[in-house]
Amino acid sequence: MLGVVIPHHSQRTPLLEAVASVRGFTTVVVDDSLKGDLQLEGVTVVRTSGHEGFARAVNAGLEEVARQGNSLALILNDDACMRPGSIDVLLSEWSDKDGAIAPVLHETDGSVYGIAVSKWGRARLLRHPEPIQALSGACLLIRSSERFDPHYAHGFEDIELCRRLRQRGLHLRVIPESECDHVGGGSIDRRSRWAQRAAMAGHLRYLGGGLRGSVAVGLGLAQVLSEGASPARFLGLIEGIKDHIKDRAIP
Repeated sequence: MLGVVIPHHSQRTPLLEAVASVRGFTTVVVDDSLKGDLQLEGVTVVRTSGHEGFARAVNAGLEEVARQGNSLALILNDDACMRPGSIDVLLSEWSDKDGAIAPVLHETDGSVYGIAVSKWGRARLLRHPEPIQALSGACLLIRSSERFDPHYAHGFEDIELCRRLRQRGLHLRVIPESECDHVGGGSIDRRSRWAQRAAMAGHLRYLGGGLRGSVAVGLGLAQVLSEGASPARFLGLIEGIKDHIKDRAIP
């Protein structure tokens, strides 16, 4: 019934901890690393062409768990660990009216109870239970038939999927009795040039450009300035804008 999909980018130690936390469930690890030499016992390893990004890697894993006959899929970052019993809690809470449900994420900066998204596309992590518009892709239970938009490399792909689920009248819920520990940035440094590029391109694609897109660029610039204004991140910001204009996924 349930298959676990873990996209893997680079760091092996957190990955092993993630796999151990879902032991007992069918697990598919998608190797999206540059080397492509991942070997693990007791799980199915699916290889991408390398560095394709979160959305495409997870989609490959969803195809595999669906092929194995699992109707539900738990997406888990390779820098996240489920707490004991938390998967069982999610499964017991799932209903046909749900599009996606998630545990409470415990991160270094605090707990996350979902994501609020403004009309301008500004995403805000919720530190207390509030009405939500999206759930984090770091840990997410969905139907194995769902797919992320492959044009999103690493940023806003989870928010975009949740928007589509809501448009279909499906519910998004955080289950407080289910918990997951998430390092955050353990897979890809969010302040790297590539992460900045992907985030900017994803934000613009989500908003569709126009005035809201201009606001998104301003928000991205303000964030870079407030976090140190490194030349690499400025380049990533510009590259993300170019990717959106060209309307293509990041290679």
